[in-house]
Amino acid sequence: MSTDSLFEDPSGPERDVMTVRQINEEISEAIERAFPGTVWVRGEVQRLPHDAGRRTHVYFELHETGGSGAAEYQISTSLMGWDRQRFDLGRYLDGTDPDFQIANQMEVCLECKVDFYAKFGKMSLKVVGVDKNFALGRLEARRREILAYLKQEGLLEKNGGIPFPELPLRIGLITSPGSAAERDFMTGLEDSRWAFKVQLRGARMQGEQLQPEVIGALEGHAAAGVDVIVITRGGGSRADLSWFDQRDLAVAIAECPVPVITAIGHEVDTSIADLVAHHACKTPTAAAEFLVGFVDEASGRLEEATERLVSAAQDLLASSRDRIDQTERLRRAAEGICLRARVRFQSTAGRLQDRVSRSLMAGRGVLADLRARLGTTAMTITAVARREQVAIAARLGREAVRPVVAQVARLEGLATQARLLDPALLLARGFTITLDEQGRAVTKAASLAPGDIIDTRFSDDLVRSIVQPGHDVPAGGTFSKQGKGKPSGGKKDEPKKDTGQKTLFR
Repeated sequence: MSTDSLFEDPSGPERDVMTVRQINEEISEAIERAFPGTVWVRGEVQRLPHDAGRRTHVYFELHETGGSGAAEYQISTSLMGWDRQRFDLGRYLDGTDPDFQIANQMEVCLECKVDFYAKFGKMSLKVVGVDKNFALGRLEARRREILAYLKQEGLLEKNGGIPFPELPLRIGLITSPGSAAERDFMTGLEDSRWAFKVQLRGARMQGEQLQPEVIGALEGHAAAGVDVIVITRGGGSRADLSWFDQRDLAVAIAECPVPVITAIGHEVDTSIADLVAHHACKTPTAAAEFLVGFVDEASGRLEEATERLVSAAQDLLASSRDRIDQTERLRRAAEGICLRARVRFQSTAGRLQDRVSRSLMAGRGVLADLRARLGTTAMTITAVARREQVAIAARLGREAVRPVVAQVARLEGLATQARLLDPALLLARGFTITLDEQGRAVTKAASLAPGDIIDTRFSDDLVRSIVQPGHDVPAGGTFSKQGKGKPSGGKKDEPKKDTGQKTLFR
C-alpha cells in the first residue's frame, strides 16, 4: 500500500493533494513567471555583517520604514560569491570603491533577482548590481538638510568661537586604537621638542557605532580637562566618510566646551564634522603639525618677550647704576655738610652754655630778693584778710537769721488755720458728710435720684443708704447735727451699722 493511500478517504469525494515539494516548485515557477528578469529594489540596509568585505557569501536584509520610523516591511537579501566576482560587486563591500561602500542604515538601490529556493521554501533577493549614484545622492541630500539645520541653530561657528589655548599640550585623541591615523599623529608630536601629553579614547571610525562612541569620547575628554580634542582617521570612500555627516555628532562637536580639531579623510574630503570643528586638518600628520606649529609660535612669542624683558632689565640696571653713582656723590657731599654743621654746632653750643650759666647766676640773685619781699608782703596780706573775713561772717549771720524768723512766724499761722479747718473737728462736733458712689461730697439734694447709693460719714463710722422715691428730699447743707436738727417736711431713720441692711435717708 502506498503512503498517499493512507490519507485518502474511500467514502469521500476525490481531491487533489500536493506535496511540499510540489507546492514549493509551483511557487518557484509562479515567481519566475512574475519576475522573469531583474528588478531594482530600494531599501535600507540592515543586519549587514561587520566583516562583509571578507566573506564569500553575504546575507543581510532590506527594510522599508513607515510613518512611525519603524520597519514595516523587510526581505532577505544576499550577495553570493559567484555574483560578486561576475559583476565585480566586492568593491562595494571591502571599501576599494573610491566613492561608495554599502553599510548598515544606508538607503541603497540594488539590482536584484527575485529568488525562491524550493527546498527551504525561502524567498530572497539575489544582488547582481548596485546603483551607487542613488546612494550618493541620498547622502548628499541628507548632508544639505543637516547643514541647513546647523546654520539655523547657529552651530556652525559655535566651537570655532571658543578661545584656543596658548599652549595646547594636553591633547585628547579620538581614533581607532592601533590605526595608521594614530601612528601618524603620534609620530608628528614625538618628532617635536615639546612635551605633549596625549590621552587616547578609542572609537570606531566607520559604521553605525561611530556616532555614539565618538560622542562619548568627546564628553569624556571634556570632563578630563584637556586643552584640545583631536578626531582623526585615515582616508576612505565618500560613503565611509559620510558617517561624519550625522547630525547628532555635528551637534556634539559644535557644543563641546573644548576646541575640537578634525583630521578626517584626504585633502579633497570635507565632512560636516570638519565644518563645525574649531579647526579642520586634512590628515592626521597635518593635525600634529598644526599643534606643533601653534606651540612653536607661542614659544617664539615667549622668547621674544623674554628678550624684551632682558633688554628692559639691562636698561633698568644701567639706569640704576647711574643713580647709585649719583647717590654716592650725594653721600660724600652730605658727610661734608654734616661735618661742618657739627663743628658749628659745637661752637655755638659752647657759647650758649656760657651765656646760660651767666644768666642763671644773675637770676638766682634776683630770685632771692623777690623771695624775701614776697614773704613780707604775704604776711601783711594774710592779717588784713583775716580781719575782713571776721567782719563779713558777722554781717552774714545777722542777715541770714532775719528772713528765717519771718518765715517761721508765717508757717505757724498757716498751721493754726489748717487745724481749724480740719473736717475731723466738724465731725467731732456732731456734723456728718454725705458722699456719692464716686466718693464725691453731696452738696445738694437735687443732685440725688431714687436708687442712688450714698455714704454718710460720722465721727466714729460710715453708714450706706439708698435714696427711696416718694419723699421730698429737703434742700440744705450736707452737714447735720447728730440727734438734733431734722430736715423740714421729712423724717430721718436711725442708721444701722449692720453691713447687710440698707438705711433709708430722706
